[in-house]
Amino acid sequence: MFGILVVAYLFLGGAGAGAIVLACLVDLAWVREPFGMRARASLDEARPSERIVAFGLLVGLAAVALGALCLMFDLGRPDRLDALLTSAVPSLIVVGAYAVALLVACVAFLAAVRFAYVPVVPRAAVVVVETAAAASGAVVMLYTGLLLQSAVGVALWRTPLVPVLFALSSLSCGIAVLLACARFAGPLDACAARLARRFARADLAIVALEAACAALFAGLALASDHPARAASAESLVAGAHAALWWVGFAGCGLVAPFALEAASARMRPDLARATLAVAAVLVLVGGFCLRASIVDAGGHRALELEETSSAFALRLE
Repeated sequence: MFGILVVAYLFLGGAGAGAIVLACLVDLAWVREPFGMRARASLDEARPSERIVAFGLLVGLAAVALGALCLMFDLGRPDRLDALLTSAVPSLIVVGAYAVALLVACVAFLAAVRFAYVPVVPRAAVVVVETAAAASGAVVMLYTGLLLQSAVGVALWRTPLVPVLFALSSLSCGIAVLLACARFAGPLDACAARLARRFARADLAIVALEAACAALFAGLALASDHPARAASAESLVAGAHAALWWVGFAGCGLVAPFALEAASARMRPDLARATLAVAAVLVLVGGFCLRASIVDAGGHRALELEETSSAFALRLE
């Protein structure tokens, strides 16, 4: 049903939104970067934690924008997007489109005031925009999963576990983006080092929840009495898509990052930083494989069509 461009949109939108939400929350609650007349004249003068937030916002913006472009190319015609944004009928797709547009606008502003010296923008204005960006980013994280759940013709996706699983994956990918940004933020001071350790500890909990949710999702689908859902689940865990699910998602996205993040707590700082960067890359690989495997496995249509045809034949008899 959905091609690689839609899978890329689901991944980039979720990971980018996760990075933006976390970067905004970290700045609001902890970093509190100064703006207005106290703004840093350049990123070179910023604290390492401020650079992590700034790079996280920039990477998140690039990911969400690239994901939106993937969706536009998948639609094939730009006028379809215009019709979507101007639609007077409220729907999940319309809400998602506006959330993405608001998120891009907010983060473009936040990136501009960080990478360009704009002393006329006070800290209060940044706080308001960061709050709006965090809220719209949370909507985008949920929307990428709700988009699949709303596809009533695919039995595998018709469960609230899909948006929950995608939201957890988006948070984990967002942490991965910020950990990768910490790798390029220069020497870390004590505050930035604590921030990286807290990210790693938070991701341990998120990965554990993600694994439990994935196991529940697969188990319930396999035990389903709906033939199409059970067949799709069988394809996911033991069929054509098993490599993506077990090696890409479970191995690269869950088991390996969990082990590396847990081990990093006992390493010296420089080695822990490199280990967390490797874990971040693996989490992103796993996030993409999660979406690709579920989307591809849900494309199993034969049994559902057969079921519909059989029901129609019985009614004729």
